[in-house]
Amino acid sequence: METQQQLTGKKVAILLTDGFEQVEMTEPRKALQDAGATTHLIAPKGAT
Repeated sequence: METQQQLTGKKVAILLTDGFEQVEMTEPRKALQDAGATTHLIAPKGAT
């Protein structure tokens, strides 16, 4: 199975909190999206 299709049709929530490093979210999110997942950011004050 190609990497692009491994997560096709899956939804993944990424939980964020105060003080997170931008790279801690962007790199994993990109990898999930590259694998076909739809990502949603969940944060107590909203993602910026």
